[in-house]
Amino acid sequence: MRERALVSEIAPDTYRISTYHEPWRSTVNQYLIVDDEPAVISTGLRERFEDTWAGLAQVMDPARLRYVIVPHFEADECGALNDLLLRAPNATPLASMRTVITSLADVAVRSPRGVGDGEVVDTGTHGLRVLEAPYVHAWDGVVVVDERTQVVFSADLFGQPGRGEAIVRDDRSAVSVQLYRTFYGAPPEAYLLRALDRIESCQPTMLAPGHGAALAGNLAPYYRAYRVLAGETRATRSLDTTPLSAPLRKHVGG
Repeated sequence: MRERALVSEIAPDTYRISTYHEPWRSTVNQYLIVDDEPAVISTGLRERFEDTWAGLAQVMDPARLRYVIVPHFEADECGALNDLLLRAPNATPLASMRTVITSLADVAVRSPRGVGDGEVVDTGTHGLRVLEAPYVHAWDGVVVVDERTQVVFSADLFGQPGRGEAIVRDDRSAVSVQLYRTFYGAPPEAYLLRALDRIESCQPTMLAPGHGAALAGNLAPYYRAYRVLAGETRATRSLDTTPLSAPLRKHVGG
């Protein structure tokens, strides 16, 4: 029997809606901000839409949703977008301009709105600041910072495998980086370091990733571990000392 979505309040007015996805052996998380104009960050997979909708309904009437924030164009972030829009008639999809122009404008049943880097989505008492984080995972990615609670919704950054508790305070940076490395490899160093600097400068009280538990307590080990991961890209490049063009020059020169 398939498990229902788990619902947990992780910060004031902020709920983690979590379903377990066996092929990935991790949770897929959506985050609901209950406010004057409610917002949900990520939609989850289309195949789990009914479970996600039921989870949202434990907290509020999901038909009241005003914003659906898509961190990047991928199944777990927006697979259930159209199902959600058809039941929430006043909801507007929000995403980076890259996401909107290249994918979402054509796919969504309701016109999405692109948000710029640093733009704040006002939901009433919460302000959700959108920070561009391209190539950290997806080329069109953003992270979202709640300026009231200082929770950072980090999508595929800082995720962990397994079913995951709603909130953990012990250090899981090693397993988080290992999961990232296994699925995505080492991202471009400059982009990851810039994203980490911007996130850390927000002084988060919590990191809320798209997979695994929300992370609280001492967050410094996560920044440190991912900066080491960023350095792996530089180290790998330094091992290749033979220019790829050299054999070609020899061949062309006869």
